[in-house]
Amino acid sequence: MVFSPTLLDRATRFGREAKPAGEKANGRGKMMKRATTVTMRVLGIILAVAAVLKGWQLLTEPTAEKDLWTSRALLIFTVEFEIALSIWLLSGLLKKAAWLAALLCFSAFSGVKFYKAVSGAESCGCFGSVHVNPWITLFAVDLPAVLALAVFRPEIDLPELTSAKAVILEMMGSMPSPGRLAAVFCIGLVLVAVSTAVLALNPPARATALYEVLEPQTWVGGELAILNYIDIGDELKGGNWLVLFYHHDCPDCAEAIRSYEQMAFNLRSNEAFPRIAFIEVPPYGAALFVLGVAFGAL
Repeated sequence: MVFSPTLLDRATRFGREAKPAGEKANGRGKMMKRATTVTMRVLGIILAVAAVLKGWQLLTEPTAEKDLWTSRALLIFTVEFEIALSIWLLSGLLKKAAWLAALLCFSAFSGVKFYKAVSGAESCGCFGSVHVNPWITLFAVDLPAVLALAVFRPEIDLPELTSAKAVILEMMGSMPSPGRLAAVFCIGLVLVAVSTAVLALNPPARATALYEVLEPQTWVGGELAILNYIDIGDELKGGNWLVLFYHHDCPDCAEAIRSYEQMAFNLRSNEAFPRIAFIEVPPYGAALFVLGVAFGAL
């Protein structure tokens, strides 16, 4: 005789089959949370390393400070911002808000690196004295970081985000214990305050055995102070010269070079007009050649 399973047997069998699927879903959720935590902590370490390298450069090398973006104050602010964000990411507090802050931060970094790359900058400037091509940083660090954050993200209930208050509450998530929150905040505040004071009160020396800060305004009416450090210095000692110092990835320098090239061509037969010399400052780029113009390097 063949017995068919009863309705109760079928329900029991279905429950037994569905349970592993639920366990698999929970397993995937735990793996996603773990991947999100690892991603944010790796990015926190990267930010901490970048902040330390930039801070060391500010302590050991003078800055050009030719505009707002190269001002020492903004560079110090960048270091402190990276320190604060790295501490937040490493702490694991308020994960949803930290994830959003990291996503916005590395998205902005990607835009800056892209601009520097297309403008011909030799270094991204994100690792201080360690020069890294901005294309490398863009495709090896910033864009992968944005992609990783987009894939490994905390669970956010999008349908419930119907107002600004709902968005804030969702991003804040469950509040950590007051003791843990206060400890992380105090550690971050102390590190930022101390590092800001150290960087602000300890500018690098203007002259060392490795470098010297040049002040061209003091050269007027006298001999060129760095003549002996230019490879064509002996040639420049004789005659009347118009000397232009340039950097290979400087847009203003490139525009000035084009203007002086045309000037040299138009006045090539005028012996009273001074000869023109373009002197490249390090780091160096591709060599240039223009008929009637002398090129050298510092």
